[in-house]
Amino acid sequence: MLRVLFFFITINILFSENVHIGDDLVKKGVYAFYNYEYDRSLEILNRARTDYPNHPGVHFIWAAASWSRGLANHSVDSAHVILEKSLSEVTPIYEKLVNENPIDPYYRLYQGSAIGLNARVTLAKKKWLSTLFRAYRGFIIINEVHENNPEITDAHLPLGIVEYYSGRSNRLLKFAIEIFGLNPSTISGLNQISKAADHGDWSWIEANGILSFLYLWVEDDPVLAAKYSRRIADNFPNNFYYRLMLLEATTKNGNYEESEKLVANLNSISEKLTARQKAWYFPYLKYQIAFLMFEQKNYEGALTLVQEAIETYDGELDIILGFAYLLLGKIYDLNGNRSMAKSNYESCLNLNNLSSAMIEAYDYMKRPYTAPK
Repeated sequence: MLRVLFFFITINILFSENVHIGDDLVKKGVYAFYNYEYDRSLEILNRARTDYPNHPGVHFIWAAASWSRGLANHSVDSAHVILEKSLSEVTPIYEKLVNENPIDPYYRLYQGSAIGLNARVTLAKKKWLSTLFRAYRGFIIINEVHENNPEITDAHLPLGIVEYYSGRSNRLLKFAIEIFGLNPSTISGLNQISKAADHGDWSWIEANGILSFLYLWVEDDPVLAAKYSRRIADNFPNNFYYRLMLLEATTKNGNYEESEKLVANLNSISEKLTARQKAWYFPYLKYQIAFLMFEQKNYEGALTLVQEAIETYDGELDIILGFAYLLLGKIYDLNGNRSMAKSNYESCLNLNNLSSAMIEAYDYMKRPYTAPK
């Protein structure tokens, strides 16, 4: 579960609703970043850091963009080294900026975001206590800014993430969250994130992405998943991941003709992916096509593709892998191979992540899956 939480936290972009000198240039860097134009994004952000060194968000965004380009081109471990080096550079900058600008809350907001992003480094090294310490150090700062400046809509995003996650966690974590005056509730968390998605000045991008993820793979609400994923997929046509989420939501909503068009589009834009992104995302796409075939009752084609997706899976997070095991289990049940079906449901459950696949796999361990009439 921690992997999912910090997947959300690490990429949050918390821009101010006030105007700061350099906003227009930084905005161009952010849009290039989300559209997979990493080199162009960093070129713009490096120029912005030089021309507008006092901009509250540029250093944090540069660090996140540097890490994302690392993920797109190198191994996960190498990308984490890049992240750690970038954060070691920006952390003292934010200490200086906060001291020089005690009245402007946005410097403090970005300082908290940078500290929270730092938790991603220790998470990768499985240093759980350090991870929690860094994450909540950042969270405390962001919560303080929000309490003193409730008009900052973008702050709803990280607070909503913490409320949502704690709502799905144990009593001890819920108690800790209540101490900070937050509501450890999935409903409250979703409402908070929705505020950022609908009204955030800059956080709307990441907020829509997070809601797409949650409604698609955790809450199992494909209608809302389609709503939020379409927003970001339309705005960032080269973002392969956003279009993958839209594809699954579209398939779950039974719009198979549109799904097939999305598959064709994904195959087309896949040529722009880096070698690392292809290794990461192609198994995701194979699962999505297998799922579409399954929904269209092409079980033989789905079986071959989902097996390939599992065998070649190379993503950092295991959410889609869990659904792939679940789908394979369903196909084996339909083929009358109960032992192989249960084996795959068990593989799904062993991942123990937040996804709704866990609930389905648990149910089908007890009774075979049957095709809907």
